[in-house]
Amino acid sequence: MTILRRADQEESSPMEGGKLLTMAGASTGASMATVADLTVQPGVRSGYHLHPNTEEAIFVVEGDMEFRVGSDRFKASAGDCVLAPAGIGHGLENVGSSPARLITIYPVAEPQREALDDVEYTDGDPPSTVYVRKNNEPYEFMAGVSRHDMVGDFLGSASLYLSELTFQPGSIAPNHYHPGHEESMFCLEGSLSAVYADENNVPLEAGDCFTCEIGIRHGIYNSGTESAKLLAIHPVLNPPPRIDVD
Repeated sequence: MTILRRADQEESSPMEGGKLLTMAGASTGASMATVADLTVQPGVRSGYHLHPNTEEAIFVVEGDMEFRVGSDRFKASAGDCVLAPAGIGHGLENVGSSPARLITIYPVAEPQREALDDVEYTDGDPPSTVYVRKNNEPYEFMAGVSRHDMVGDFLGSASLYLSELTFQPGSIAPNHYHPGHEESMFCLEGSLSAVYADENNVPLEAGDCFTCEIGIRHGIYNSGTESAKLLAIHPVLNPPPRIDVD
């Protein structure tokens, strides 16, 4: 099991005005995905680039962003999720007045990156590879657990399934394991408890990321008095194969 505590991670700077915490990836022992927590200051713009070996999902936690994907340029805000397909140029800019926070996700442990020159962009609404929060309603996954499925084949993904789950106090996502892939669970908000193998009360606080290996029993529950949110990250297409256990 790998649980990375947000408070223990050293920041890196992928660009001036940007700070990055790597919460899963080859450097942490993960073998199937990379997850990072990125803060971008107002006015900061990333370079236009592509990833030849992987797609990338970018979930907006806080802030007002402008994205460039291919030749499309569009706005996105808190709760939206942008999918940049493998081999397609993309970039971002914080166009708001306060720092923006993003979770970047790649369904490989070692994403490659190639810098590109900017192209001519067309301004418009988000394309079909963007999950727009205001246009979608959550559904009840389990009693007390609501869920937004944000990335999957329905968004054009080739190898990633991403959901946001909100746990009300006392709610449980049942114990299970995945026979062919790891799962990373990123606590977005509040406090949760994780099950791992024979351990039944592993604390998971906001900003922490728990990566579970193939074939290992795991689950999540909210034993607190406040709601909590979690990103469930599967480096496979939906529905991710799972086997429920006690």
